[in-house]
Amino acid sequence: MSQNPDLILAAPLWPHGDCSLMHLVRRAGQHSTFCWSQCVDTGLSAVQYAILVVLAEESACDQQTLGQRAGFDKATGTYVIDRMNKSGLLNVVTDVNNRRRKLVSMTAEGEVMLNRMIEQAKSAEKMITTGLDSQDIADLKRLLSKLGGLQEPE
Repeated sequence: MSQNPDLILAAPLWPHGDCSLMHLVRRAGQHSTFCWSQCVDTGLSAVQYAILVVLAEESACDQQTLGQRAGFDKATGTYVIDRMNKSGLLNVVTDVNNRRRKLVSMTAEGEVMLNRMIEQAKSAEKMITTGLDSQDIADLKRLLSKLGGLQEPE
């Protein structure tokens, strides 16, 4: 093991004990992606699912609001929304009151896809929380919300 005291331990816990938070967050992200891929067979990502969920709640909204609610940046959003629009899941139109603003809504095909994915997404969430009790899950949500700069869930 390195003798450098400034070294951030980015290796697995075993056999050396502690490791960096960055390593643990990265591993959790990998596990999240694995759980999603094992449970969801639609070819859509968790971000695309989040977009459909937001649009089911909002009917239509601008891309900036959609990005804030679904948790993606502008560059990612433009690409993902364009792809979902081309595949028939979303409808994108220019706002007549502000031509620089795009309004996004879910198509009937998008609604069918969302309904197909609901139980699969629930299965992915159940899989990722295996071994956690309700207090662990509440703590994890609170801490991840804080870490991600989101408001804490109520």
